[in-house]
Amino acid sequence: MAVYTKGIAFEKLETVLKIYKKQARSQSEVLSLFSQDTHRKTIEDTYEKLVPLTIAEALLLSNAEQRMVALQCFGVEELVTKLNAKQLDAQTITKKQIRWDEHLKPYEHTYEDTYELYKIDAKSLGIERHFWREPAIYFVKCQCASTDRLYYLYVSEDIAQQQDAIAAIAWTMRFNGKPLTKQQYLNLMYSET
Repeated sequence: MAVYTKGIAFEKLETVLKIYKKQARSQSEVLSLFSQDTHRKTIEDTYEKLVPLTIAEALLLSNAEQRMVALQCFGVEELVTKLNAKQLDAQTITKKQIRWDEHLKPYEHTYEDTYELYKIDAKSLGIERHFWREPAIYFVKCQCASTDRLYYLYVSEDIAQQQDAIAAIAWTMRFNGKPLTKQQYLNLMYSET
């Protein structure tokens, strides 16, 4: 009988319990999610001894929706670290903005904006060689200047092979349906500052 979490069916109760363990849910909270006596008995007998789901286990799930639910248990930094992401490039740009103080007087705020380009090899993801090449996933890491939140944005292999973090972040932005070039991005960024 299938066990559901986040609307996705899993064949094994143990997989769902390992996901809950990774989410640091208590046994009592997990028990509150189940009404079937056999499941409750299994939880009572095994939950405290279970090891949380690992990234390798999540990647081995055959169903894409199951992998998605399982991988959501991991923070991006943890995924980047455990999947051995390799930094291909990092570039920092100094930017200036006009901001206003509590008395509504404008002042110039100077800050640094750093872009980092990464590659995760297919082997780290459990993916085998594809014809003549090793597939990989590429992404650019950047920080929002207004919220300080980190973002990890997918970039294509073609762009990533330039090994230019600013060209990679530019590619993630579109104007009239086409990606920006590095120079277009820099021009827009300096007009913003």
